Amino acid sequence: MRVIDTKKRGGAVMITIGLTQKLAKQLNIEPQNPEAFKETPKINKWHANLITLNRRKCLIFMNDETGITLSLFGLRKQQFENLESVFKGSLKQLLQLLKIEEHIIKEMLDSTEQIVFTKTDNRSVLGMMKEVKWFLEDSVEGLPYEEIDAAEINYITNAELVYSPLKEYTPVKTLREYFA
Repeated sequence: MRVIDTKKRGGAVMITIGLTQKLAKQLNIEPQNPEAFKETPKINKWHANLITLNRRKCLIFMNDETGITLSLFGLRKQQFENLESVFKGSLKQLLQLLKIEEHIIKEMLDSTEQIVFTKTDNRSVLGMMKEVKWFLEDSVEGLPYEEIDAAEINYITNAELVYSPLKEYTPVKTLREYFA
């Protein structure tokens, strides 16, 4: 198994991504203990889960602080091998889709300079991810894979759905409130 180096490079800002066991196995990664990163601000913590929709592998990433959700559909082997780059590029596209202010986008992307994979450690986030999974399954039911509108689904899960741990706010509103 591949082990990710957890040392900070030159004081770089980093994020942690808590991987479910299923996703860690897919990536062939031994995730780090999240306790080693308990000082990482919650805004820089994410969780990720691997699900199957229409017989294709899909990923759900969720930010621990805001509930911002990034769903990636139909990933192939090469994308799993370059997951850090795929995450960074897709996060930028998501934040632009949601019309998030440029200074927030910059700050969120700057934090992805270094990514450390850990085990999951937040049941509340895992519960919200389960809600997203149900929404995704319902959204794509009966659709051919080619007709899945990933942008629309990502927009709805962030700008329209409310998750109970977010105190009746959408993830987009929670993100804007955090940076206000």
